[in-house]
Amino acid sequence: MEADRPDLVDRTAECEQLRAAARRAAAGHGNAVVLEGAVGLGKTMLLDRLAEQCAALGMRVLYGAAADVEQRLPFAAMSAVARAHVGRDDDLDRVVDLLRGRDALARSVTALHHELAVTEALLALADRWLSRGPVAILLDDAQWADASSMVLLHRLARDIGQEPLLLVVAARALAQGDALNSLQRGLLAQGALELRLEALPEPAVVALATARLGAPPGPRLRGVLRAYGGNPMHVKTLLGAYLADGLIQFADGEAEFTGPGDPPAVPQPLVDLARGQAAQMPREYRETLQAAAVLGQTVDVAELAAVLDRPLMAVSEVIADAVGTGLLVDDGQCLRFRQGLARELLDRGVPQAVRTALHQRAGRTLTGRDGAPERVAAHLLAGGDLDADGRQWLAANADALTVRAPDLAVRLLGRATADPAQASPALRTHLVRALLWDGDPAQAERVARAALSFDGDAAYAPDLRWLLVQACYRQGRLQEAIDAAEPAVDSPYTSVGQAARFRGIAAICLFLLDRFEEAVVVADRAVADGEAAGDAEGIGIGYLAKGVGLAKDDMAASLALTELALSHLGHGIRPDLQVDPYVLKGICLLELDRLDEADEAVATAVRHNQRTGGVFLTTAHAVRAHIRFLQGRWDDALAEVRSGLDGPDPLGHGSRLLAMADLIAVHRGDAPGAELPADTDEADGRYLVRWAQALAAEAQGDPKHAAGLVRPMWEQAGGLEARRMMYRVCPDLARATAAAGTPGDVRALADDLHSIASVQPTPSLAGCAAYCRGLAEGGVAPMRAAVEAFRRAGWPLYEAYAHESAALALAAAGDQAGAREALQQALDGYGRLEASWDLARARARLRDAGVRDGARGRRGRPKHGWDALTDTERTVAELVATGMSNPDVAAQLFLSRRTVQSHVSSILAKLGLTSRVELAVAATQRQAQP
Repeated sequence: MEADRPDLVDRTAECEQLRAAARRAAAGHGNAVVLEGAVGLGKTMLLDRLAEQCAALGMRVLYGAAADVEQRLPFAAMSAVARAHVGRDDDLDRVVDLLRGRDALARSVTALHHELAVTEALLALADRWLSRGPVAILLDDAQWADASSMVLLHRLARDIGQEPLLLVVAARALAQGDALNSLQRGLLAQGALELRLEALPEPAVVALATARLGAPPGPRLRGVLRAYGGNPMHVKTLLGAYLADGLIQFADGEAEFTGPGDPPAVPQPLVDLARGQAAQMPREYRETLQAAAVLGQTVDVAELAAVLDRPLMAVSEVIADAVGTGLLVDDGQCLRFRQGLARELLDRGVPQAVRTALHQRAGRTLTGRDGAPERVAAHLLAGGDLDADGRQWLAANADALTVRAPDLAVRLLGRATADPAQASPALRTHLVRALLWDGDPAQAERVARAALSFDGDAAYAPDLRWLLVQACYRQGRLQEAIDAAEPAVDSPYTSVGQAARFRGIAAICLFLLDRFEEAVVVADRAVADGEAAGDAEGIGIGYLAKGVGLAKDDMAASLALTELALSHLGHGIRPDLQVDPYVLKGICLLELDRLDEADEAVATAVRHNQRTGGVFLTTAHAVRAHIRFLQGRWDDALAEVRSGLDGPDPLGHGSRLLAMADLIAVHRGDAPGAELPADTDEADGRYLVRWAQALAAEAQGDPKHAAGLVRPMWEQAGGLEARRMMYRVCPDLARATAAAGTPGDVRALADDLHSIASVQPTPSLAGCAAYCRGLAEGGVAPMRAAVEAFRRAGWPLYEAYAHESAALALAAAGDQAGAREALQQALDGYGRLEASWDLARARARLRDAGVRDGARGRRGRPKHGWDALTDTERTVAELVATGMSNPDVAAQLFLSRRTVQSHVSSILAKLGLTSRVELAVAATQRQAQP
């Protein structure tokens, strides 16, 4: 039992609570623990024991500690807990490659987006591991954890109760940062167990001393120990020092302090005690451990020997002794200080001048060896000015360093280029790239313009110009981006293929500035230059630019050009294009009523953006939610909404998702749940927000206000091409306008839609035009045409709209039987969608027209139980019950991992279950039923 272990004296209650948490997680009911306490109270001992218990329960154990020297290194804490599994798991090794930045500059736009890609990859890995068995993540010294790791743990814990996951975060109570505080608040809000370690009471201190000495302490020794406030680490350290100094004698069955004078009223601080112990070590032993402490939390024996210029065997003997005493531990992958405090105390004993010299020597030593670039760079930065070898190493490793530690890269490159006489063109170019990667385009622009002013940088001008274009583009200054591209096109140092790319990005900017004719000329020239140079990327950018320009009014041509662009760009799409061709393809297909193909294209966009941390992830989810809204798959649309909102939204497209959720809520008779912005700078988001607000107003009995919210946007939309992107709102706008008593506005709306449809007809456009015409003129024929058009488009809600209005037209014409039949078809359509507000509206309008439905209409799905599941949810449930992970289910169903998790949460809620394990049991029992 833990009570019998001297290291865990008086921690029986905490041990039992942690053991119970592990058992719950192993049984499929995940939970989290927040463990806090001052230095030396036993947090690490408890985690050591818990790791043993979790392993005995068959859990995959990820156990490690964050390090103070790695707080600015993304995912350093998660790397520490996973270190023991590296090289033993292929899935983890692939994520490690991504974490180390392999091909990152070609895949992501900035460090933030790369971190998003790494986060998605780590979450997918966790899903796979959890589908195979229970997992325990135990993080010690979390007060030093980096922000990226904290965000990842927060994401992991969102649905922790559904998974066989134990998450324990241990930290010092008074040494926490914002990232850790945010994680702890989130965990506690979700019901995490909070354990605060208190100082040991005096009887427990006596028991600890008795176990350490083999005899109970005498009165004087108890007085000394009492002064140490019940801190077990302080007590053990003090006893070890007194034993070593011969200040404890054993007599009459007791161990007594025999030092001179009375025990001190204020005990010697632990730091001084540790320094005193270090001073008594042999000089070479002390210097070796202090040098190891200066160099970091982990210890590389060969590296340490090289830095100290001592024989490897001599250093190995010191390290082996430190392992034997417990100062260092071997976790299977590396040696590290067992506790961060021990490293801190040794490090503090090193004078600053000596510390700087050690870093200088480590930097010089490591530049000639293969190793983590961030480790080398940290030493170079701490070692003062860079010499020629350091600058040469930096030029060769800048890209890798930029990806792995962007803040460190910016600072080191800034130092290396501070003196213009020593700054090479390559280092200046790397600094601009690092600033862009670190999310500082304004400073990147300033450095790039300064670098371009140096005559010696001419050969680097094309690369600098491209980075300058990106810096301007990311600040929203499109004309400056065009101006920056023009000199590059005419430069003798720019290849024809490079010129094609510059022209392509300039054409995109021109299209976005509505300078259509100029843009077409530039885009055509980009394609021609790309073909002349055999540069597939230049050709692809040119076609993509034209596709962007034509997307406003010629969707078929835009789709053809986008597919041409994709055929040349392939899967190696440059992240710095600021345009996602997959999303663009999905939008084109959506506008052409090819909904299944659009769904597939946008699914590819979701996967691509997750893999690269792309900025269009929220946009892709919003487009997919829109597709599924139109298809009548509203629960699936809501799953996309939840997935899209589960993460950063750099383009501000979250309002589209919130608006879509509110549209569905109003149709289903629920109150809108989103606090939609009063306005948004983004056109598509603005019209969707107003649409949702207008539908809510109509549902509340105010059609005049509803029409007033949307009509001004339609009238100010700027011509056919702009209205082409928002015509789906027109049936709701027409119905509200007609109810408000302004039939002339309905006729004008019908005329507008007829003009749009005549340019590029699609079934949905034809249906909207016919529907509005029918409302304006009151005829049956237009409504029947609308029914057929919406059926061909695959828009069931709109088809039911047309049946409802056809019933009204038939009633007005005196055809009661036809009106009842049309009403029943409308009610059936609304019933399938569970659109209770639409059901009630249709019945009320037809009742006022003297038509009553003869039946209750299609019965909606129940709210709970297996029959409450949608087709997609039922399929997800069956696959999850077989043990498939979320990423595996996502791949099979062409969904995102996030969307699958959203479906799982919905399934568990509808079935009244709490975990995936319970879902598997319930599914098995259901299959066994006759």
